[in-house]
Amino acid sequence: MARQHGETRRLQVADPIHWRPPVIIKASLLLLLLVGHIALASADERYTEALQTYERQDYRQALQMFDRLATSGDPEAQYMLGQMHEAGHGTLQDFVEAHKWYNLAAARGHRRAADARDAVAARMTAQQISEAQQTARAWQPEEAPSSQATPPSRPDIETLSGRQGVAEIQRELNRLGYDAGPADGVMGRRTRNAIHEYQADMDMAQDGHATADLLRRLRQTERTAVTATAPPPPTASPRIALDDDFSDGDYRRNPAWTVLSGEFSIDRNGLRSVVGIPEEGASTGPSLHSDRPEDIGLAMLKLFLEQTGNVRPEEAPAAAETARIFVSSPIRNAFEMELELASRQNMGSLEMGVFQGDRPGGGYRLVYRPGSRPGLSLIRVTSDGSDVIASSDGAINLEDDSFHILTWARDEDGEMRISVDGRRVIQARDTRFRERFQGFVLANHGGDYSLGRIRVED
Repeated sequence: MARQHGETRRLQVADPIHWRPPVIIKASLLLLLLVGHIALASADERYTEALQTYERQDYRQALQMFDRLATSGDPEAQYMLGQMHEAGHGTLQDFVEAHKWYNLAAARGHRRAADARDAVAARMTAQQISEAQQTARAWQPEEAPSSQATPPSRPDIETLSGRQGVAEIQRELNRLGYDAGPADGVMGRRTRNAIHEYQADMDMAQDGHATADLLRRLRQTERTAVTATAPPPPTASPRIALDDDFSDGDYRRNPAWTVLSGEFSIDRNGLRSVVGIPEEGASTGPSLHSDRPEDIGLAMLKLFLEQTGNVRPEEAPAAAETARIFVSSPIRNAFEMELELASRQNMGSLEMGVFQGDRPGGGYRLVYRPGSRPGLSLIRVTSDGSDVIASSDGAINLEDDSFHILTWARDEDGEMRISVDGRRVIQARDTRFRERFQGFVLANHGGDYSLGRIRVED
């Protein structure tokens, strides 16, 4: 029987608060609820409904719904129209229209629209860009009917149940340009990530909790206070490039993983690899003269650690045999990856990343070293050699018999953000690779590791 993903193994980042149930329902509130059934939906509710329609891939209907909101000046809807015209969802692909809507959304403070506009402009001619700019300048929002001049008031925080409170937080996050997903009251990954992004922008403690205090703070925040001070989150409806939780008990199919060396097995925790460390004096470590890019990257990381004084050569043992496995799955240049990892031994290292070519070649690698400083390093591997792009501050210890969530996002501009259990540990920019990647590679250079799940969206 397939196991429930993440419920028993995943380290819990945050739990919704227990909202105080309503005690007294005033007559005026009851009247408002009764009348609300015949009132027009608020802009936030209509946007959520349009987004849900889009996620069901009913693109023609979603296009009409977003268009009604965008013509009244809603920047989130304008951004989504830009996305749909750029991709040709529900309409013919039209870069001029996409540029126009991105431009309008950016002018109204949408935190991702300017980057999206610049990206689509790179695919346009000068004449097309000029036309898009002219249509954007000539555009005017439609006047809202007088019956909608006064939007419905927001519900009282103290009367909300737990799920209602989470839904309100999702609406407020989406209003401010954070991708919290549909306002369904469910604390999923997108909602947690959006809370972390907002808390980081507001210099708040990044605990990821959906609390009444967070909702109050969100309602007090205007769009202009959260302009692009943080990297953009992923788009509303990403493509799933790779998703495997190994619940079928076989890593050789759906998708098919290929073992290059060493041994791998499937147990109740996922894909597992155990590699011992050689006895003292053994010389089996990775070499800069190796013909395998992964070995070159690991050797460079070892030299980097030694040169910075964070580890002595005798404290950096190498695995007697590296266990290496990969899966071929085309991944676009901009992606968001989520890994569930467990480490059981305070030794060795684990390497993971995206590669180009039919077999694991050039690309990016993350190298985790238990108990070392730095604990996590980002490496670029090319035919010319390897470079350490960035490293975390201090050690990262995952050896607590629990699974941990590692997220790795890269946008169209090469900006990369790596977090462990919701805490950002690496942020760097590298534009060397502009073509799509061909898959994911995992290499155990000593230790006992489990990959519970991998999910890549692009």
